[in-house]
Amino acid sequence: MRSAKRSGGARKTKPTHTRVSNHAERSIGEANRNITALDPLFVTARKTNERLQDVPESITVVSPEHLSTNPFEPGAVIAGNSPNVQWVNTSPATRFFSIRGVSTLGSPQSFSDGTVGFNIDGVPNSMMSASNVLLDVNRVEVIRGPQGTLWGTNALGGAINVVTNQPDGTRDVRFTSEAGSNNYGMGEAIIGGNIVPGTLDGRMAVRFGHRGGDINSLFTNDLAKDDVAAFRGGLRFTGLDNTTITLTGTYLNDRGNAPWYLLRDAPGFPISGVLSEPSSKRTQAGTTLKIVHDFDAFTLTSISAYQRNELRIRNDPTDKLVYDQIGLPSFPSIGRTTDQENMLSQEFRLSSLEGDPIRWVIGASAVRTEGSRTCDALQCAMPPIITKNAINSTNLGLFGDVTIPFADRWEVSAGGRISYDDIEDKFSNSLNVPGLTGYNNTHQEYPTGRLALAYKWTDDIRTYVSVARGHSSRIYSLLPQVVNGVLPDPFPAATGWTYEAGVKASLLDRRLEIETSLYHNDIKNGLLAYLDPQALAFKQTYQDYETSGFELQARARITDSLSFIGGVGYTHGSLGANGAHYATVKGNRAPNTPDWAFTTALQYDAPGAMLHLPGAFSFNVQYQYTGRRAADAEDSFDLKPYHILNARIGWKNDGGDFEAYVFGRNLLDQRYEAFGATLLGVSTVNVGQGRIAGVGLTKIF
Repeated sequence: MRSAKRSGGARKTKPTHTRVSNHAERSIGEANRNITALDPLFVTARKTNERLQDVPESITVVSPEHLSTNPFEPGAVIAGNSPNVQWVNTSPATRFFSIRGVSTLGSPQSFSDGTVGFNIDGVPNSMMSASNVLLDVNRVEVIRGPQGTLWGTNALGGAINVVTNQPDGTRDVRFTSEAGSNNYGMGEAIIGGNIVPGTLDGRMAVRFGHRGGDINSLFTNDLAKDDVAAFRGGLRFTGLDNTTITLTGTYLNDRGNAPWYLLRDAPGFPISGVLSEPSSKRTQAGTTLKIVHDFDAFTLTSISAYQRNELRIRNDPTDKLVYDQIGLPSFPSIGRTTDQENMLSQEFRLSSLEGDPIRWVIGASAVRTEGSRTCDALQCAMPPIITKNAINSTNLGLFGDVTIPFADRWEVSAGGRISYDDIEDKFSNSLNVPGLTGYNNTHQEYPTGRLALAYKWTDDIRTYVSVARGHSSRIYSLLPQVVNGVLPDPFPAATGWTYEAGVKASLLDRRLEIETSLYHNDIKNGLLAYLDPQALAFKQTYQDYETSGFELQARARITDSLSFIGGVGYTHGSLGANGAHYATVKGNRAPNTPDWAFTTALQYDAPGAMLHLPGAFSFNVQYQYTGRRAADAEDSFDLKPYHILNARIGWKNDGGDFEAYVFGRNLLDQRYEAFGATLLGVSTVNVGQGRIAGVGLTKIF
């Protein structure tokens, strides 16, 4: 499919694709035949709209139906539905993605210490905003392997792009309300449509949600409660020939009281011995301006964005249950941190028209980030000193990517980016103590790139091989050791080569799609945070490591009423022998990387007449398995394997404008370990959300 050419000044239009659902299929009429087929999935992984089956990379598309299984923590849902992807929850302040075992080797040292690029509608976000709830989502594209060529800095392990529903003029007015166990409640409203015919479209979504705390506490209220208020809205102007201008805005307010860690396997687990109740408040606001102009031979796209992120934490690191195990006295030690971040980004790109025989994109990008952490806590400095660490960075890039068919069935894809980083770190304190005041600056130019060769055996089966070069930014620590007013130099940038081979096939008259890939990552200078048992202090160094494995994904239309989607991933990772800490961790497994992970879902749709009722029923069950993982680089202990089971039963009326449903999320009530660490020989963990069962209603007007 390709865009229509402009003729006589008429506005060129691009094809629109229906909202993506992993369970959505359609009946395709052919001459004298009626074949039930899967809907093709379209992605923008290479900054152009393409059929998923045509992209020589390992990609998972996560549907909004799956995101609804945990509206408070979409990162866990994205990872749970994407083989070889992990969501690591170290604390309320630090959560991050790992793809194929490529991630920070421990706890991140700043919000730029990431190896997975996180984007919303093509706009780069930091690790801080990767923890935010997602609203009015069309799909999430999870792209494995180095993606620095098109997705910018810190995409060493891969990239995630959240695609939201845009104001496209389609009338969409709906309200959803849910209530369930553990004081769970959620209300959402979506309003979209045409405002001025032929000129202006609009869309907005609002969500309010609450869930009660499901972690018992000896001295405080129950912990891990959450209160969320989120807004997303936009306007699209189409009054100019061949041009669309879309302005969107977002706002989020998320409050909780999750603990930083729990004593593993304590009686009554999960239970906290924190002496005073923690609190966190996360706010985010942003706006994006996207301008698209279609020329006869190519498309020009400009994306300008501003984001403001803030995270305020009040925490008492003293947990009596843990301290009793260590043999230390317990007394309150309340600390406060405030993380703030302003991000400005701009991207210009030119790209081929959809359906052109040669697919290409070239462009330039700039990202300016001004971030700071203000810390009034014992781990930063002795009271009454308050420290502030300001890390400002500028990233510039020139990029290009092209796919050229040749010799009838072959395709070669090549892309590259030249990046420039300028990073400065300023450390200061409220009392101007010289030992807590310093400055440093670094800048670096570096290339990233990707080369792939694909062979098309038939119109529906292709194989590919690829090699990619990845690169992350250099990282300053948020807790530096100042010497004579000078901060230590940042750690070396993590770099890597990834080798991949894969097969993509559409079989049985497009009723079955299979994708499989083999990969090997060779990473240099991965950042490692560890506890030095002799100094009784956390330190940082860098470490080489390797990971290898495979993914197998499939989706199928089994019958007219029954559909399936699933995937399995395997990863083996081991640490190498460079860095100051190599003597004790060489040969250990890469932390937070399960050996096996599996996900599957079945959807069954049936007419109400089966039960002598009007309307139609839908039944969905989803199962996820995550295997054992090394908790840390020292391989101190294994995080336990776990199983997640979700189910949903719904009924729609004959008109399709009203649905009532019941749901169960984490029906097995597995309090899975989302992160682990040792504190003076005592094992501590963070846990995921427990079981929630409830009912919901959706009304469409």
